[in-house]
Amino acid sequence: MKMFLPASALFALGAASFASADIGVVEATGAFQLAGASSTSYVSAIGAAGNPRLDGYDFGSVNALTGQSLLLQNWYFENYAYDGGGTPSGALTSNNWLDGNNVAALVVTIKSGASVVSSTNYSLAQTGNSGNNRFWQLAVASQNANLAAGLANGSYSVEFTSTFNANQWTGSFSQFNATTATSTGMFTVIPAPGAIALLGVAGLVGVRRRR
Repeated sequence: MKMFLPASALFALGAASFASADIGVVEATGAFQLAGASSTSYVSAIGAAGNPRLDGYDFGSVNALTGQSLLLQNWYFENYAYDGGGTPSGALTSNNWLDGNNVAALVVTIKSGASVVSSTNYSLAQTGNSGNNRFWQLAVASQNANLAAGLANGSYSVEFTSTFNANQWTGSFSQFNATTATSTGMFTVIPAPGAIALLGVAGLVGVRRRR
């Protein structure tokens, strides 16, 4: 599918790759270590059609009592800005580009029901380019974040949105911001409070038996 985007203050990019548009996103893939797993699971919001989709993905249960975690190990992001040649049909201008001064980030928002528990901006670092395309990963300081850290028992949704800026020339230089569609997964922190109470009762019984 092709989508042509006007150069406004903020773009919203759908969860697909866009060829020949002013700007676009080719891939947005998370590398996760799920609770109790020893290997990495790759789940994609955009592109990488062979991976599971991030929107609606169930990350499973995280057992807080045993010290399990839900790690966001990395985020692989590829975007582009069309520069040069004829203006694509339906596009405002061909004079858009990315360079080493542009920035990008991953916004991760965790919710309990409709209530926002946390919203964190993780910086992305450029790792290379191919023509007009730029490649990004989580900055080193942002890698291996435990998304379940400090959460009480219960069910949560987790939203992932990539943001970046790009350059444009429309008679003068300026920058504009863009954001992808949000992809939402889910996970549960266990055990429930009742299970903790049962563990406490079992401990007391054990003490009494030893006496």
